[in-house]
Amino acid sequence: MNEIDLLVYVPIENPDLINCPESELPELRRTVNDIIKNYISDFKSVTNVMKVSGSVSKRSEHVVSRVSERGIRN
Repeated sequence: MNEIDLLVYVPIENPDLINCPESELPELRRTVNDIIKNYISDFKSVTNVMKVSGSVSKRSEHVVSRVSERGIRN
């Protein structure tokens, strides 16, 4: 985790913006969301965690802006 420049967390929103049909196991999706939420809360002091929400375009804008201002490269 120390080598991660930026961890972007995209939680499930209410209402959920991403349609998840029953065939794609929505309960499993929610369980994984909760696991990741708990996991990253343990590492906030170790790495830079960014939570994004809103439309897909807004999420993308926020991440690109953060990466640009910090000079993070892939």
